[in-house]
Amino acid sequence: MVEHEDNRDGALRRRAARAVGWSIARIAGDQLFGFLVFAALARTLDPATLGIFIVGLAVAEVGKIVAQGGLVSSLYRAPALTPQLVDTVFWANLGMGVVVALACLVLQYPLARAMGSAEAAPVIAAMGFVVPISAAGASHMSRTLRAFGHRALAARSLGAGIVGGCLALWAADAGWGVWALVFQRFASETIGTLVAWRAFRWRPGFAFSWRTLREQWRLGVSVASSQVLIVTLNRMQDVILARTLGPGSVGVYRTAWKAMDVIAQGAITPVSTVSVPTLAKLQHDMPAFRRCYVRLVSLTAMIALPAMAGVGVMADRLIPLLFGEHWEQSVPVARVLCLLALPVVLNFFADPALTVLGKAGIIARLAATQVMITLLFCLVAAPYGIVWFAAAYVARAYLTMVLQMVLLQRSAGIRARDVAVGVAPAVGAAVVMALVVWTTADTMPQGPFDSVASLLPIAFLILQGTLVYAAVLLTFMGRRRCLELVQFARGFSIGTQAPD
Repeated sequence: MVEHEDNRDGALRRRAARAVGWSIARIAGDQLFGFLVFAALARTLDPATLGIFIVGLAVAEVGKIVAQGGLVSSLYRAPALTPQLVDTVFWANLGMGVVVALACLVLQYPLARAMGSAEAAPVIAAMGFVVPISAAGASHMSRTLRAFGHRALAARSLGAGIVGGCLALWAADAGWGVWALVFQRFASETIGTLVAWRAFRWRPGFAFSWRTLREQWRLGVSVASSQVLIVTLNRMQDVILARTLGPGSVGVYRTAWKAMDVIAQGAITPVSTVSVPTLAKLQHDMPAFRRCYVRLVSLTAMIALPAMAGVGVMADRLIPLLFGEHWEQSVPVARVLCLLALPVVLNFFADPALTVLGKAGIIARLAATQVMITLLFCLVAAPYGIVWFAAAYVARAYLTMVLQMVLLQRSAGIRARDVAVGVAPAVGAAVVMALVVWTTADTMPQGPFDSVASLLPIAFLILQGTLVYAAVLLTFMGRRRCLELVQFARGFSIGTQAPD
């Protein structure tokens, strides 16, 4: 029996490790082309135009969550998938998506005025129709991830990213302006849905059941409510900035945020995505569940923390180079936002863990608390400018991170001390790296950002930071933890043992 369980755990670890690899490839490709398109458009768009699109996108993101209603989480948690369950989830998602699209069309002007940018009304109306497209592929995507089918999904998604990115670049070159961004979102969601249908060969039937919908509705609404609150948490900043400082400030703020978000999405999201099915299979073995959680967090921190710290330290070189010199206002904002690295890593894994354990109510309460504190902090800071606004958001993140760790310990038995020990080497090494790179960068001249010569100092600083971080990290970790990291890289260490 013990041997059988060891074989089962070993197979799960290998499948999860392979899934992480393919998820990294898929999401990295998506992020790469999305970032290239954003960078190309940022060079031609002014902050106000970009801010208008972001306001419209905020409404669409909330609508997307409402449409899916959190019901896809039922496809992760269910021990067995019945025709009634999968058909009900699919048709409920699609129906709500159509309702959201029509609501955005009818209410575009009131929504735009409420968001602080009346010019965003046509964008809101258009983005609403992205929601049913996304909803049509949500069930297929969830079932693919449930079965660890990341390889097929990655191959097709990378191809879809190339097509969607090229179409958006063509639209930008044709002078579409802000509508090139809208076109990009339509293209990526349409291709993503087609990819999901191709990756998981399933056609929905008509076994829709109102009884099944009612049974899944409570958990679905709880999950959706927490997700809406999380999106509100992020997009509330845009609304406050738009109403206080104008849409241009939203563009400046989100350009700085983009530099951080591409790191978070590329380094954290792949592992976070795989964490749901991985932790779900361990939910009845809580000691293994806790060890797996700590391992996921600590190893992700080793990748994400130095990357976000490096972007913050070199923001004065990277942002003008990537987006154009007219975005230099985003530099100090990016340097403040890089301090979000640790809360972001922990937040990405807390919600999946609590969802797997059926603690959606805790997620909703935590998200509501975050929204209220964010509203308070950001409203107070907004009149003092974007930099103080960003600092207020960072302060809120660390405050709620402490609350999050307390709730995790109470509800899942995941001790804050274990998590702190797991991420401590990455935090220490990232701080040392940032100080060394910052000191070195101050001694190096900055040339024109449109020349090849400007790349040489950046390349040197990246190499220096990588070597310093690796050396300090290995020193802090010790021999045994170094071996654990090597084992993880080989695909054998997820969920075996919590780092000591």
